[in-house]
Amino acid sequence: MGYDSLMTRTVVARLGLLCTALIVAGIAAELILRVSHLPGITYHTFRYDDVTGQRFYPNTTLIYRSGRGEEVRRRVNRWGYLDRNHDTVKPAGVTRIGFFGDSFTEARQVPLDSTFFRRIERADNAASGGEQTECIAIGISGYGTLQSYLECRRWMTPLSLDEVVYVFCENDPANLVPALNMSDTCPYPVRAGDSFTVDRSFATKYANKRRWPHRTWQYLKSHTLLFSTLETRLHLLRRRGVRFHVATEDRLMSAKPDHHEKPSYSSPPSALPDSLRSLCADLCGRVLLQWKHDVESAGKRFVILYIPRGSEVAKAPGERDSWEKWLADFCRSNSIEMIDPSDQFFRCATHGEELFYDHLTSRGHAVLAAAFIATQQSDPAKP
Repeated sequence: MGYDSLMTRTVVARLGLLCTALIVAGIAAELILRVSHLPGITYHTFRYDDVTGQRFYPNTTLIYRSGRGEEVRRRVNRWGYLDRNHDTVKPAGVTRIGFFGDSFTEARQVPLDSTFFRRIERADNAASGGEQTECIAIGISGYGTLQSYLECRRWMTPLSLDEVVYVFCENDPANLVPALNMSDTCPYPVRAGDSFTVDRSFATKYANKRRWPHRTWQYLKSHTLLFSTLETRLHLLRRRGVRFHVATEDRLMSAKPDHHEKPSYSSPPSALPDSLRSLCADLCGRVLLQWKHDVESAGKRFVILYIPRGSEVAKAPGERDSWEKWLADFCRSNSIEMIDPSDQFFRCATHGEELFYDHLTSRGHAVLAAAFIATQQSDPAKP
């Protein structure tokens, strides 16, 4: 055997050993990360979506850790949402209610059985004399009114929904305005006549996210803690340099950072300039009217379920800095059914109950579900 041939075989053997060592080390690191429950270690389950900008990778795990050390692990269903799997074809004798919204509908902070929509389903079925209720939750952190509407357009007919519930969150109107939402990775409504069109320029700008290199990387991050952790550490290294401790804000898995220096999507209405507040209300109203029209034209029921602002629930109605009054007036003027649990939240909050901690607590979900059930049971128009 010649020298060159021997060297080639030696190099190949060493490369093989190196690759084997890296694979074994990677598997070991993945196993350690999965069993250690270290702060700041989580799956990056988001994937690009041409309609709304983002969804979860189907059949993955989402790990939520609160600032006080609580951990919740939730499975993403086969459609890419934090709910159980549902059949596409509606079973006979079942009334389907679709809940559409953002992080409050996603509800990663509590176990699935503690969410308001699972509570509503259980209560309805326990009280039912025959026909069953099936609640389907389609919500993603960061969604605004437009994205929730687009999700409804995608799912209402294929799932044969009987009732569509938009879970209105206090930051939803501002999510419709690029200057407040501060994201170029989602669609926005643009005023056109007395309605709106959808600006989907994000899909052109991020066309690379549809290609296999990006898809492959996103898949790896969604299914392995090792790749997710590597990306997180590289991001922190670029942004903040070498750090040996993870700050609280890096553990909370927020979809977007908080903004304190200028008005943003999370600002209360009073903090917004008049022009931006008016624009938020106008855009939100246009989307809601179109949504109502689409749902009712299909013979379905459209309902808005309001989520109070956590910082305002203990305040008297006239003192709240929120979109509540605007939404109530808008719904009344346009014959839209609105379920507002603010009074129930107020009573519980003034008795010292914890309803919010980084979104709704389990108790908050229970109060929200009870308000929804009470309204539905007292309404003869309920399907």
